[in-house]
Amino acid sequence: MRKWILMASATILFGVGVLAFLLFPRSGPDISAKQANETVISLYGGEVEQTIEEGDAYRVEFVRPDGRYLALVNRQNGQVETMELLHKTEAVKELTEQQAQEMALKNASGTIDGINYNKERNEYEVRVKEETQVSTVILSAETGEVRKISQEPIKAAPPAEEPEAEPERIITRDAAIKLAKKTLTGEVQEAEFVETGDGGYYLVEIENEQTDQEATIQIHAIRGDTMTVEWDD
Repeated sequence: MRKWILMASATILFGVGVLAFLLFPRSGPDISAKQANETVISLYGGEVEQTIEEGDAYRVEFVRPDGRYLALVNRQNGQVETMELLHKTEAVKELTEQQAQEMALKNASGTIDGINYNKERNEYEVRVKEETQVSTVILSAETGEVRKISQEPIKAAPPAEEPEAEPERIITRDAAIKLAKKTLTGEVQEAEFVETGDGGYYLVEIENEQTDQEATIQIHAIRGDTMTVEWDD
């Protein structure tokens, strides 16, 4: 009797074990964080930045050239459950300015007049100038693909204005008197300016009491030379 009781107990325990295995299967011990990292990198490439144990999964953050990602790896079976993009990396220009200029000259005639790099759009704007127009070539800094070409005519410069001739300077009244006194020294009776088409002249009347001489001297208002001398008796 006791033997049957033992056999029945063993059967019950075996049944419980089988049921537990069916309800709660486990393929083995949990994988390590290192194994989780290796799984992620083998699938997606890049470089792991940090790994955090969270419940039944590992949170593996890794970076690739195109951005930063998060993968959730099941600790029991090592399966990647989810993978999401956290931050997209901005495109990095690959063409140099020299290469961009060479590409622009293949699509527009002339010489390089200037180049600008737009970081936000990752593109070059190259100005190519020829005699009658300026072409603007916009191309991708990553691939060199030409995205747009526009032309703008060069406006002809207006003819240069000839500088106005500087007006001839008229000598002063005092200067005219000084010049007149080279002909006759004495007391000035009158000095009058007469305007003419060639600049005018001064009539300077001088009297010298010591010599009892009197003269009207005509001095050119521009050149300063003595034009005529009229002596009074």
